[in-house]
Formats: sequence, C-alpha cells, structure tokens
Amino acid sequence: MWLVVDVLEIMFVLGIFGLIAGLMWFDGPRGLLNTIRNPPIIPVVGAREMAIWYRNVLIPCTILLIIVFLFSTGNIMKQMGTSDWNETDAIVIGSEERSSTSCDSEGNCTTTYWLHIDYSYTIEGIDYNGSRYSFLADACCDTDDYPAGKEIIVYVDPDDNTESVMIRGFEGVLIEVLTGLSFLVLIASILTAVLVLWKIGFHLQPAENRKKALEAPRREGKGLRDMFASTGFMSELRELKNFAVMVKKSQKDAFEGEARTLVTEIDGEPGTLIVRNLNDIMMSMSNMNENARIYLDENGESGRIITFRMLGDIDGDDYLEVGEYTGSDLVNERRINMDKNASDLFEFIERALENANEEEKPWWV
Repeated sequence: MWLVVDVLEIMFVLGIFGLIAGLMWFDGPRGLLNTIRNPPIIPVVGAREMAIWYRNVLIPCTILLIIVFLFSTGNIMKQMGTSDWNETDAIVIGSEERSSTSCDSEGNCTTTYWLHIDYSYTIEGIDYNGSRYSFLADACCDTDDYPAGKEIIVYVDPDDNTESVMIRGFEGVLIEVLTGLSFLVLIASILTAVLVLWKIGFHLQPAENRKKALEAPRREGKGLRDMFASTGFMSELRELKNFAVMVKKSQKDAFEGEARTLVTEIDGEPGTLIVRNLNDIMMSMSNMNENARIYLDENGESGRIITFRMLGDIDGDDYLEVGEYTGSDLVNERRINMDKNASDLFEFIERALENANEEEKPWWV
C-alpha cells in the first residue's frame, strides 16, 4: 500500500514539473495547446531504427570512455605497480568530505565531492602518514565509514615507506572500469526508456500522422538526422532549440547589471519602460500591433533608437522589420521571420544595446 502511495506522490511531482517544463518549452499555454492540437509527426521506430540509435549513442560514449582511460594511462600503470606493495595495518586519523568547484566562461559551475581520509601506520618503529586512496580515484564513501581510530589495511611501497594506497593493484583499476560500465548501462537504460516512449508515442499519435510517418522514406544507415528529417521532425526540433536559445538570451542583462528607464512609443502612444534584461524589452513589444520604438538614451530623437514594424503574414509566416538608428540615420535594419528565426530578434536588440553601451564608455576605455 505504502509503495503505491509513494509511486503516486512521485508521479504527481513529476507531472507538476513536466507541466511547468512544457509551458516553458512551448512558449506558454497557447503554444502548448497549439502543439496538442497540431502534434508533430512522430517517425517510425522499429528494430532498424533502434539499432541506429544504440549505435549512434553508445559507440561515441564508449569511445569517450576509452579516451578518458587513455589519458589516465600513466596513473593506471602506477596503480598496477602497487600489486606487490606490502600489506600494513593503519589507524584512521580523521576523515572529511571535501569539494572542488569549477566554472566555465558563462558562469556555469560544477562541484565535485570526495572523501579525504588521513591515516597513519608504523614500519620498523617509524610512524608515517598517508591519505591516498588509489592512483586513479578518491574515496567516495561516507565519513561515518571511517571514524577516527578505526583500524584499516593499507599497502606500502617496499622501496619507499612514505608511499601508500588503500586499494592495491588491479582492484583499483577494476573499480574505475566498473564505474565506466555503469555509466554505459545508465545511458543504455535511459535510451531504452526513450525508445519505448517513442514507440508508444508513434502508436498513440493521430491516424493521419501515423500514416504520413509510415509513408515517409526510411533512410537506412544514414543516421538519425536524416531519419528525422524524412518526417519533418527535425524542423520541430529546430524550433524548440530556437525557443530554448531565446529563453536563455532573454535573461541576459541589458545594461551590464543596471536597470534603466527608457522612453518608448508603442503604436503612437508614448510611455516608459524599466529595463533590466532583454526579456523586459520583448514583453513590452508583445503589446505592439503595428509599430514601436525604444529610445536607448536620454538624447531622444538624436540618440540611438530601435524601431519595430510588423509586416504581417508573408508566405505563411509572420515577419517583423527591426531597425537601429542614430538620430535619423539608419545604422542597421533587418527583416526577421518570427515563426522560424525569432532568436534573431534577440541578437539584433543585444547588438544595438552593446552599441549604446559602447558609446557611453569614456574614450580611454
């Protein structure tokens, strides 16, 4: 009974997160409803397609693991060299969880945790201290497993008593090999779950879409990109990718972390707009019916301006014309397909803001 309740609770939480993710992914409720009303064609998935998926996903992952092991060849050789090290009794001095954080240029950070164990051992009446788990990895257990005073076994280099490890020889290599294999098993399990859901989705889609998917050419051995392109699914994925790019760009600071009040004119109506990031501009422009302009500085008509003009439906897609002016002089102008390349609008606004920021910098910067 309690197992059923736990599963239902998990499904409820996942459902809430899935709904939120769906609303964000499909540009709000309207976009999600449009996708439900006009679902994309889900390609055929059979034994051949599954084989292609497993080949194109698992083989690169395996190659990646092999490359990682090749880069660790030196440490692997050192670890294998501990096979004949002497077994010695040791006492744990203390253990603690340590961490290391690394960040990339975009500010995305990753934190790695490991268990650091200090121990001491005595050889021929001389006390030595050590902390190495193996030459390939650090310990990953809980601090409660290694309390101070616990007796453990370590392995000491017969030629240098200051060198020791807690895991000797091939056992240390085997642990890393099993870790790599568990990673492949995890990828294969996720891939299998995706393929099962894909197959279910194929059979649950409308009969008309299923017929189109069956009639689409199945390009054997040409890879996943060609297979998806044969049913038009790639265009759907590109649109989703563009939307994800827009969401990321929309959170970027407009004025280097500051908030500014800008003068606007939307469909002839003057107003003001507090701008912190690009999303503030886009939300204001969503109220536009025909045209709008934003003054990026206090110089008004003589300063830098971004103009927007709706062009309406052209060949089935909505187009917007956006221009960058310095006073009355046109600096840059672009016609943007809002249905297929909406992220280009963010790039245009971002560039105009950079130009405005550059103009405000002192001449010696």
